[in-house]
Parts: sequence; structure tokens; C-alpha cells
Amino acid sequence: MRQTLIYTILVILFSFLLVGFVVVGSRKKDTKTVVNNQNTTSFSASEITYYYGNTCPHCKEVESWIEENKIDEKLKIIKKEVYDNPSNAAELRLAAQKCGLDTTAIGVPFLYSPDGKCFIGTPDVISFLKEKAGL
Repeated sequence: MRQTLIYTILVILFSFLLVGFVVVGSRKKDTKTVVNNQNTTSFSASEITYYYGNTCPHCKEVESWIEENKIDEKLKIIKKEVYDNPSNAAELRLAAQKCGLDTTAIGVPFLYSPDGKCFIGTPDVISFLKEKAGL
């Protein structure tokens, strides 16, 4: 009975250790991909660039506001999805770096303006777009 308990505990510990290695290994792999993409990312600082996540509820609010106010007709905005596109995510980090932001604490919605300013969150992004569109 005692031997069975010891074997069970060892199997559980081994399982946790194995899962830990898999998780750490996958994070390092993702980091390498992003770093490699940062070197090849073409970053446009001359246009309004809007970064969003395809499942982000706040981004959907911004997108709805853009559509309702026909902002696409008034301003040229480049929209880039970052959740499923590592290259766009790397570009978002570059934009945040240019604004002096901590790249580990940024999120979407995120807007980078041609004058080198960053806007994070629904209220700030919408406020910037209102001003630029003359609303």
C-alpha cells in the first residue's frame, strides 16, 4: 500500500514536471518567433495604424464606432489584427517602444498616430479619432 502511494506521488510529480517543460518550451519558441519577426517587420510611422484583437470586446466597440461614424471615409486607417498574426503583434510592440511604453503591459485596442503618439483603450482611441475626423 505504501509503495503504491509513493509510485502515485512520483507519477503525479513527473506529470507536472513534464507539463512545465512543455509550457516553458512553447513560450520560448513563441518569443523567438516574435524576435525574428521584429527584425523583418515593416513599420509605417506615416499613417494611423489601429491594432486590434479578433476576439477583443473593446476592439469591437471601437470598430462599431468607426463604422457608425464613417471614420474610414474621413481618415486613412490601417487595421492590423494581433492575436493571430505574430508579425502584427511584433509591430505593435515596436510602436509601443517608440512611445516609451512597457511592451509587456500593452494591450488592444491600440492606435499609433503619424506624429508618434500611442493611444491605448477604447476611450483614448475614439477620442483621438474624433479629433482627427473633426467630430
